[in-house]
Amino acid sequence: MIAWDADGHVYESEQTFSDAYWDAALADRRPVVVEASPGRLSWMIDGRAFPVSSGPNQALGGTPASKGGVPARTPASLEVNPIESSELRSAAARIAHIERERIEVQVNYPTMLLTWPIAHDPQLGAAIARAYNNWMADLSSQAPDRLKWVTVVDPTDPRAAAREIERTSELGSSGVMLLGMVGEKHLDDPTMEPVWEAASDLDLPVSVHVGFCCPPLGNLYTTSNDTMVVPFAFTVLMAFQRIVSTGLLDRYPRLRVAFLEAGCSWVDFMVERITERLEGPLGRRRGREYSSELLPAEYIARGQLAFGFEVEEGQLPYFVDRYGPDCLLFASDIPHVHRVLDAVNVLEERSDLNGEVKQKLLVDNTARFYGIETRADGVATS
Repeated sequence: MIAWDADGHVYESEQTFSDAYWDAALADRRPVVVEASPGRLSWMIDGRAFPVSSGPNQALGGTPASKGGVPARTPASLEVNPIESSELRSAAARIAHIERERIEVQVNYPTMLLTWPIAHDPQLGAAIARAYNNWMADLSSQAPDRLKWVTVVDPTDPRAAAREIERTSELGSSGVMLLGMVGEKHLDDPTMEPVWEAASDLDLPVSVHVGFCCPPLGNLYTTSNDTMVVPFAFTVLMAFQRIVSTGLLDRYPRLRVAFLEAGCSWVDFMVERITERLEGPLGRRRGREYSSELLPAEYIARGQLAFGFEVEEGQLPYFVDRYGPDCLLFASDIPHVHRVLDAVNVLEERSDLNGEVKQKLLVDNTARFYGIETRADGVATS
């Protein structure tokens, strides 16, 4: 079996913010790579270092992985995730990489930009997002039938973000990435309406990805383990609750929303808890707390919601039995070091899922969610 990867990644590099992609008016403010200590590199963004590896509001990531084209170190992981592929130095390098793991089509997401705000000046944040989108459009255009990408926006200015969604749709974007919170604001905040409206009007799916995006939550945790368990992942659950409970999916019935890289085992817990509040004795008749027309499971059945999953996740058969196989999206997480290697093979060898379900999880659902057209032989078209 082969796979269509709904959630791969790239490492932002010096090329991302080079003159070819960066706003010349902000030439003296572009992110730069510095040697923080022997063998360890950091981004300097408006005088602040990334990653943040200690204390509250940690923001972790594998980038920057090189300076001047030279890798920071040469661990064995470079054999698994070559720097030329990780930094998307060429489409050919990434295609050679994904073919080794039996992936035909890959939709890519950022790494450094899973932290937001990455700059405290919205003008600079928007410039960083634009440069990233320009870079991804350019490199992916070298193999548009194999490499796809999603738009990154600075959500602090939703009207400008909507304009960026419109611009990048013309460049070939396959979707829009949001993190689970915008600082202290939920994704259904009225100020975010231009973003949802633009995505719906352009028929671009929205992916809510795990990430560091809620400083008040990040302030509560000071170790990397705690940070990765709660602030990094739980904002996806927070976004799910708001999106299915506040009428957003009713206002935009064509909108497709995915929740990525948090697995799928949490979904049943959240569906049950939200449904209890909607339908139970303290539910819908209580008043105006919830304004959704449908229950969470009904939005799933209607095809508006999708979820990433882990190939070794124990609850996959239960999820398929309860919610069906059409809303689960395969993700390789290439090139992140914590990923499951040869994930396609791991899923294929599972005996608790049949071949039809595996086909949907590996290929069909990704194609449908992103609206990727295919030829009669199943190959994607640009």
